[in-house]
Amino acid sequence: MNREQIYIAFRKKAESDNKYFNFGKTGIIEETLAYFGLKANSFKGTSSWVHEENLEKLHEFMIKKATDEQIQLVYRTIEDEKYIKQDYCNDSSGKVFVSMPMNKDKYSCVDEIRNGMQKAITNTGNEAYFVDLDMHNRNISDKIIEEIRNCKFLVADFTCQNTGVYFEAGYAKGIGKTVIHTCKKNDFENIHFDIKQIQFVVWTDERDLEIKLKKQISKSGLGIIKI
Repeated sequence: MNREQIYIAFRKKAESDNKYFNFGKTGIIEETLAYFGLKANSFKGTSSWVHEENLEKLHEFMIKKATDEQIQLVYRTIEDEKYIKQDYCNDSSGKVFVSMPMNKDKYSCVDEIRNGMQKAITNTGNEAYFVDLDMHNRNISDKIIEEIRNCKFLVADFTCQNTGVYFEAGYAKGIGKTVIHTCKKNDFENIHFDIKQIQFVVWTDERDLEIKLKKQISKSGLGIIKI
């Protein structure tokens, strides 16, 4: 099945629940949008009208922006709606997981990346999440997996070629999360060839990272504040 066929099958599933589609509010359409970090339209009209608008938003995403992993997730949801519900973010304005090198003793670019990321994410109406700044008593690997599963989307900076960043970005992509890739220009030539064909936000300094990442978030439909 191609993307359009999968969308039509998904639409049929949503419409088949007459009680939800014509009279209900939050359901499979809104849950799927939220999982991908997309904000559903508010219910200010009839339920069926709003669901139609949200389906159109999902359709545009599936045809123009969704990764193959995200398309597969929609396909699996047609068979088992619980697949989305298990990881459903209650609010599409959830946290943005930032994956980046964090050891200042080893990497000189940590503050530059963190500050640029923080400003770009905040200025699009989102909240940046840095696992190293979160106080907890958990196994760090379990904590990372949990936060990635619950995040709105993930931003990964590959400067310095940190293996943890490769793992976190790959895991997020594998479960259907949107991943935005960034890297400092002077280290981009070292990016592994397996992911070098992916679109990257290539930056030169903190301000450049802020501007370009902010634009990428907005163009991806993930900003709450329009720019």
